[in-house]
Amino acid sequence: MDAIGLQTLRQEMRDDARVVTEALATARVRFDRGDEAGHEGCAHHLCRMYNAIEQMGLRVAKAFENNIDDEQGWHSALLHRLTLEIAGVRPALIPGDLKPDLEELKAFRHVFVHAYELQLDPDKLALLLKYARKVADRLPGSVEAFARKVALEQQIEL
Repeated sequence: MDAIGLQTLRQEMRDDARVVTEALATARVRFDRGDEAGHEGCAHHLCRMYNAIEQMGLRVAKAFENNIDDEQGWHSALLHRLTLEIAGVRPALIPGDLKPDLEELKAFRHVFVHAYELQLDPDKLALLLKYARKVADRLPGSVEAFARKVALEQQIEL
């Protein structure tokens, strides 16, 4: 990776992190309405939030590892890969302790998108919002730490 590639990736990931933050804020507002439509809106924005995180992960995979080969379980493979430091290639993007929270958000997104009929549980949404807050609070710092480590390892000036 060269300096322009890293600067571009960093800015794209910053933008993804902005979408994550905005989606969480909107999810919270929708949840606070306290009605069925609000809960549905909250669920939609939680999914949007996870989609932005996944997009960030795909950017990293494309920039460093090229692709995810497992077409069936690629969502899980991507999440797992982002928590790994790959010596000589790149540092981890996602701290390992955030993986369980992200797995919960990924699982919810899967159910929400694929369920034929779904009754949203406000208590479950509140728990997901807690996980989402934890992730959103740490994501911008993780992006910056990732970019700094890549720059240091590859001797690129940011």
